Amino acid sequence: MSIAFIIFVLLNHLQQSMSKIRIAIATLCLLATCVAVAEMPRDYYPDNLVGRNKGDLKTELHKLLKEHRRIEYGSKGTWVVFRESDVRADGTVWDMYSNIVRYFQSSGATPGMNIEHSVPKSWWGDDYPYTVDGSFDLHHLVPSDADANSAKSNYILGEVTGTVKFDNGVSKVGYDAVSRLNVYEPADEYKGDFARMYMYFVTCYQDYTWRSAGTNMFVTGSYPTLNSYSQELLLRWHRQDPVSEKELNRNNAVYSFQYNRNPFIDYPQMAEYIWGDSTEYAFNFDGGAVAAPSISLKSGDVITFDGVIGDVVVTKQYKITGRNITSPLHLIVEDTHNFEVTPTTIDAADVTSAQGAVIDIIYHPQTQGIHNASLFIVCDNLPDDVEVILKGVCMPDIPNFVKIEGLKSCYSRSDEDVLLTLSNYTRPVTWFIDDIAIGDNILSPSTLLPGSHKITFKNDSLCGDVRITIIE
Repeated sequence: MSIAFIIFVLLNHLQQSMSKIRIAIATLCLLATCVAVAEMPRDYYPDNLVGRNKGDLKTELHKLLKEHRRIEYGSKGTWVVFRESDVRADGTVWDMYSNIVRYFQSSGATPGMNIEHSVPKSWWGDDYPYTVDGSFDLHHLVPSDADANSAKSNYILGEVTGTVKFDNGVSKVGYDAVSRLNVYEPADEYKGDFARMYMYFVTCYQDYTWRSAGTNMFVTGSYPTLNSYSQELLLRWHRQDPVSEKELNRNNAVYSFQYNRNPFIDYPQMAEYIWGDSTEYAFNFDGGAVAAPSISLKSGDVITFDGVIGDVVVTKQYKITGRNITSPLHLIVEDTHNFEVTPTTIDAADVTSAQGAVIDIIYHPQTQGIHNASLFIVCDNLPDDVEVILKGVCMPDIPNFVKIEGLKSCYSRSDEDVLLTLSNYTRPVTWFIDDIAIGDNILSPSTLLPGSHKITFKNDSLCGDVRITIIE
C-alpha cells in the first residue's frame, strides 16, 4: 500500500468526520433556534399581565402593542414583508380573499392584488398618504385579490344570510339578518384569523375614535371597544377556527419586521379573559383558572368631607370587602396633615369575611380651605394599587357675609361710573360684566345697553353674582 494512498484514506476519513461535525453543529444551532422561537412569545410579554382581566388586561396589552416599528407602506415596505408573512410552501401568495394562484414578483406588488386593510381605514378616518399607525400595521394588512377587496368595501364582518352580492368561493358579500347590514364573510378556514386580527386592532388602537361603518362593530373607549354584536361574532369565530400554523408563522414574520406580536395568536385564551367566558378570572400564562382578586373600593372613588367648621374633626367609616384576597391590605394616606386612616393594615381574612373590614377615615384640617389627598390601598394580590381620592372643605367658625359695596339694582345710562368692591373681604377678585372680565373694576352704566346685566366676582375660593338693570 503506497504512502499516497494511505494519506488519501486518512484525509477522506477526516473530511467525512468534519462533515459529520458540521452537520451536528448545524443541527444543534437549528434546535437552539427552534427553542428560541418557541420561547420568544413568553419573553415578549411582561409578567404584569398576570392577575388581570377585562379592561385592565386589555389596557396593559395596549401599552405593550402600541410600541412598534412603522413599516413603509407600499412596494418597498409592505410587499417586502408579505414575501415573508404571506407565502405558501410552494412560493405562491397566500390570499385569504380568493383562491386565485398568484406568484410574488422579484420586487413590488403582485399584479391583480391590493394591500388590504382587513380593518377598513375609513373606520378611523385615515386616507392616502396615510399618517396613522393603524394604516401601516402589518398585523391586519394582507395581500388580497383586487376584485374581492373592492367587493368587501368598508363593510363590517358578518355572516351572509340574505341576498348575496359577491361570492368567489372564499369571500362572500351580502345581507346579514343579524346586523341588518351588508357584511363581508370570509371562508370558514379564515374566520378565526379575521377575529384575532380585529381583537388585536381594538387592543393596540383602543384610543382611536371610530367613525363610518366602524361604529357598527366598535365603540369608542378603551373597554370593551367591541360592541355586543362584534363580541359575540368574533368570539364565536375565534373558538370555531383555532389558531393555525399559518397564523403562527405570520405572527413570527410580522414580529421580525414590526417588533410587536398579536397576543390572541400567542395566547388565544386572552380573548376569554377580556371579553369571553373568563372575565371573572385572573389571566395566567399557564392557563390556570384563578378567580380574580378584587376589593369593594376602586381607583377613582371619591370620599368627601363638606363644610367642616373650624377645627372640628370628622370621621367617616367605610366597609371594605373583597374576594380571593390572601395578602394583607396596607392603607397609606398621602397627606397626613389633614387626613388619617385607621387601621393602616387589614388582615386578608377580615376583608374576605362576610362582615368585611371597617376603616375610619379622619379629616382633621389644619388650615381653612379646600384639601385634596389620596388614600392608597396596597395588596400583593392586586395587580395595581387602588387610589381613592379624599376631598375636604374647611370653613371659618363664623363665616363672613360678603356683599358688593354700594351697588344699586338700577342705573340710568347717564349715571356716574361705579368702583366695584366687596365688603368684609380683602383678597383680590376678578370682576365680570355679562361674563366678560373687566380689568379696572369699573362699572360704566353709559357703556351698557338698556336691560338686565349680570355682575360677577370670583377667585379661587369665592364667587358670586347679582343682576342690575340699565334704563335710558
